[in-house]
Amino acid sequence: MVDFLADNNLCGQAILRIVSRGNAIIAELLRLSDFIPAVFRLKDKSDQQKYGDIICDFSYFKGPEYYEGKLEAKPELQDLDEEFRENNIEILSRFYLAFESVHKYIVDLNR
Repeated sequence: MVDFLADNNLCGQAILRIVSRGNAIIAELLRLSDFIPAVFRLKDKSDQQKYGDIICDFSYFKGPEYYEGKLEAKPELQDLDEEFRENNIEILSRFYLAFESVHKYIVDLNR
């Protein structure tokens, strides 16, 4: 049986690093899923009215120009977006770092 931890087993070492990184990413995503602020879900009618124009789903990636154009066209949306960012910067940063880690992990898998 091959020892993945052996110093001379570069393939085993690489696999262990990739699996370890993947497990850490999954754990962080699971932790984050427990702390999603209710406003992000836009379930409340008042949240929908107030934040509906600045919070979007993955459809953003199909046409970011559209969403950015909406913000640029209305200074009040820019102010609201800035306020929302300031109020939620910690959780937004953690999600950003988690998704950045997923991207790096995928790049590593493709090597």
